[in-house]
Amino acid sequence: MKRIKTISVLITAAILSLASLAEGAETVAVVLKVQGSVLVTSSGETSPKSVQRGSRLAEGDKLVTGLKSFVAFRFIDDASLVRIGASSTCTIQGQKEANRIMKNIVVEAGTILTRITQQKGTFQVATPTSVASVKGTEFMTAYQQTRGSDYYCNQGSVEVSNNAGVVMMNAGYAVHVASKDAEPILRKMQPGEMPSIEEDLEEDELELEFENDAGQKKYLRFKVKKTE
Repeated sequence: MKRIKTISVLITAAILSLASLAEGAETVAVVLKVQGSVLVTSSGETSPKSVQRGSRLAEGDKLVTGLKSFVAFRFIDDASLVRIGASSTCTIQGQKEANRIMKNIVVEAGTILTRITQQKGTFQVATPTSVASVKGTEFMTAYQQTRGSDYYCNQGSVEVSNNAGVVMMNAGYAVHVASKDAEPILRKMQPGEMPSIEEDLEEDELELEFENDAGQKKYLRFKVKKTE
């Protein structure tokens, strides 16, 4: 199986927990890395804005990446990490419930890699053909209108479902779903088959300021490092 580069995110200093900050803020995710052209259109707006390192993402934000571009972000309630590859369009849905965020990434086109290690709340990836429900895992989603959806599981397990059926995909397996009414097809993944997301990641730190309902400002420092 092809090895995948991942981003390790460590909270090195915090006054309040991420979950507490999530309750009093509109933000549901924070951008860690950007390469190339990445635009975001917020819910209710028509004009896109450029995405930068440290940008905060909210419910309903639509991300569009250009050629040879990618963006990596993490949700603020746990260690859920998402990387969106080149020529992709995805919308973030993150409903807050208590100290958790119910996460759903809607993929209109392209590829995304999700890595969930300390899951709080639900995490789903939806395409026009199917929905992948996650429980502590690392997997890739690729969608093309002419082909349908392909899912590749590198770690853990993922449930893939649509109108025609449900399959459980474990590490080392892939699922193809041609349409919303076509049964998901489970098979063994071939060596080197999983798509890669081009990236240029260097170790650094990112400090962000948050404000809770009482107007108190708190700081979180993230350490981002590249690992193999």
